[in-house]
Amino acid sequence: MPRPKIAVLYVGGSIGMVRNQKTGRIEPLESLFEIHRFLPEMQKEASLQFFSLANLGSSEVTPDHWVEIATTIEKHYDEFEGFVIIHGTNTMSYTAAALSFALQNLSKPVILTGSLIPINDPASDGRANLVYAIRAAQLDIAEVCIVLGSRILRGTRAEKAEQSVLQTFDSPKFPPLAEFTTSVRLHPWRSVRRKRSLVCKPMFDADVVSLTLHPGISDRLLDTVLELAPHGIVLRAYGSGMLPEQMFPWLRRVTQKKIPILITSQLLRGNVDLHRYRKQLALEQMGVISGKNMTHECAVVKLMWALAHAKTPSKLQDLLEKSLVGELDE
Repeated sequence: MPRPKIAVLYVGGSIGMVRNQKTGRIEPLESLFEIHRFLPEMQKEASLQFFSLANLGSSEVTPDHWVEIATTIEKHYDEFEGFVIIHGTNTMSYTAAALSFALQNLSKPVILTGSLIPINDPASDGRANLVYAIRAAQLDIAEVCIVLGSRILRGTRAEKAEQSVLQTFDSPKFPPLAEFTTSVRLHPWRSVRRKRSLVCKPMFDADVVSLTLHPGISDRLLDTVLELAPHGIVLRAYGSGMLPEQMFPWLRRVTQKKIPILITSQLLRGNVDLHRYRKQLALEQMGVISGKNMTHECAVVKLMWALAHAKTPSKLQDLLEKSLVGELDE
């Protein structure tokens, strides 16, 4: 029986670093062969082909890298049964969300993985994460996922939770798609493999501002944001989308300038509901858009993606409030 072909795309992150035995410093790998040699038994299980796209710390990742990853997958889509992306953990949630919107109608898994500890360290989580990721890329799943440890998380729902190898990522608002135990437990709410035509739309408008509301937020700060005239704003509000009334005049000025505002919640497991209180109804009347229960990372990326694809304000609102790839509950 032929081994499944899995593409491994290297972008960077701690997994691609090594500890210099002489100096003790963390340094980049000289070549991908170093990672390759840590997976000898996986070569018997799957035929792995490596692609080196970049060697970045995750803090250096930009939307241009999302485009490169997406177009690389599109180019080689029919050659492989699954894709694994080696990526730094700090911005992995953003990249997972970006690829989810850029690569729609998937018929196979796209798995992001990485590590906190360099792969040549005896205590590294990198080797186990790679094994889980490569095995996840062979399963009956057709989504962009994050795999660090034994759980397979939907890419648009995952958030970096801890600087800990025990549970680096969590999905507080949506359960895992699958779990590795003594066997593999696949859950019915995942998207499964079936014949579909990939729709690749890797365009993003990065001219957005992300604001987290806090008591005493200054009018000067808000006015500065308005003067910048971003193409969109993501606002992390209190609770179910609560904002102080002192912000309402600013919000009216923003919407008068036709700058879309997408509201998310600061709650770990919260949901924005603009119909719960009378005061919140005014927000909807002003044209403020509910992010419902999207993660903040996903909301930022979705706004970037939607701005690049919507030709009218009504179409933009429709894209943002609708679940496109399982990123929110409707």
